[in-house]
Amino acid sequence: MHRDQPHDGVELPTLEAGVTLLEVDAELGAEPLCALVLDQLLSSGDHAFWVDAGGHVQTSTLATLAPHPQYLERITTARGFTAYQHASLLDRLPRVVSNAALERTDPALVVVPAMDLLYREDDIPREQAQELLVQRLATLAGIARERDLPVVLTRARDDELSAPIEAAAAETLTCQATPFGPRFTSDDTESDAETLVYHTGDGWLQTTLAFWREIIQHRARAVDAPVDTAGESPSASSTSTTSPVTPEGW
Repeated sequence: MHRDQPHDGVELPTLEAGVTLLEVDAELGAEPLCALVLDQLLSSGDHAFWVDAGGHVQTSTLATLAPHPQYLERITTARGFTAYQHASLLDRLPRVVSNAALERTDPALVVVPAMDLLYREDDIPREQAQELLVQRLATLAGIARERDLPVVLTRARDDELSAPIEAAAAETLTCQATPFGPRFTSDDTESDAETLVYHTGDGWLQTTLAFWREIIQHRARAVDAPVDTAGESPSASSTSTTSPVTPEGW
């Protein structure tokens, strides 16, 4: 993790090529992951590829945080509802990324939240679940290596089943809630020790959707990217009708 230079007091870690495990305090929810994805689209590449487990991360969160609806058109999503569906989507992911590159769509990153979630279900034997998980981790590591892309993973639980996820990661980013705002730290000894996303003078901050949207808007303005200021206090029920894209055949 390298720390970007602050813009108006706002900092987010830069995702490096390779597999990264993101560990987020439960109270912070999915917003830190969504913010990192959108920030990566602002700073490098054109497209994100998101493979979700069931409805673990709602696309409405992305829609709320996006500084402009056009960013949602640059996120290709797929969603599995069983371990077998999830594994099949990951099997096809290299082809999806390759096809995007052939169409001159510059890949920015791959995102797989709660990668272990569906492999815990009762409809799959534990030994087979472990095997499927490890094989798909190898697929993702291959994409990161061959395409020189960041691949960001999260996990539902820290235990024996999810241990291979941590082992596959070149870096583990942790996002913790503090009285001064969310703090990202890295286990990479060559990275900056920590990145404090944002803080206020009185030491109190409520990390709501509006907070994260403000962060991304700051970041967008810093790189002269489009910002839609029509709704300064968005909610999940009032976001744009634009949604991330799911391609046919995936």
